[in-house]
Amino acid sequence: MKKIYFYVLGLVWLGASGMVPGAALAQNCLQPLGLAKNTEFVFQVTDKGRNKGTLNNKVVQQVTDKDGAYVTTFKSARRNKSNRPETAEEYHIRCVNDTVYLDAMLLLREQVMKAFEGKDFDFTPVDIAYPQQMKIGQKLPDGKLGVKVRSSSVNITQISMVATDRKVEAIEKVTTPAGTFDCFKITYNYEVDLDAMGLPLRDVFKVEEYFSLEHGLIKCQYYNKRGKKAKGLELITKRNAAQALQK
Repeated sequence: MKKIYFYVLGLVWLGASGMVPGAALAQNCLQPLGLAKNTEFVFQVTDKGRNKGTLNNKVVQQVTDKDGAYVTTFKSARRNKSNRPETAEEYHIRCVNDTVYLDAMLLLREQVMKAFEGKDFDFTPVDIAYPQQMKIGQKLPDGKLGVKVRSSSVNITQISMVATDRKVEAIEKVTTPAGTFDCFKITYNYEVDLDAMGLPLRDVFKVEEYFSLEHGLIKCQYYNKRGKKAKGLELITKRNAAQALQK
């Protein structure tokens, strides 16, 4: 079974009108979100505010696919707080015209999938779209991931993971160990629906994320139904291609 650490990303601009001056230059499909080959970016992972290790990412390829989309591929490795590797996966960012699409596999929830280790999976993704021309109050398209779990002879269950009711709420300045960034604050509901042998189960989180067109995800925080902190991410380092190769 794939062991995939989940998190959903968002986007950001700055300016009196709700957009970053010169944003068209920042949103360059040849380097979407400021990513070039060998760029490395690392997140602090938390759960209920406690350190749970890091998520280490590196861009490994950038190509134009058969449909004309510019695709950035990055490898993502989860390390626990003892710096021991736990998971390693590969994700994609597509850039088409004025929109960036983040891999819907980022919606996959690790805790749900652990229950079906050793089974087979069929995925139906709808990638997470971020239009270039965003403004405060704008509603963004849903991102979705459908998962069918099966054995060699029978379908076991179906799982739906959706980032819904996505909305650009504000422009805020966010400071992390990686620096200070001007960000769009995007909120949404992260909904997980599971058909467990005919018994429907649902889990819902409120999510706040902060993202920069020039630097990508800066911070993301999940809240449970009681309003308490659940999973979280915070950018702690980012190295461009030259810096990464010199380390």
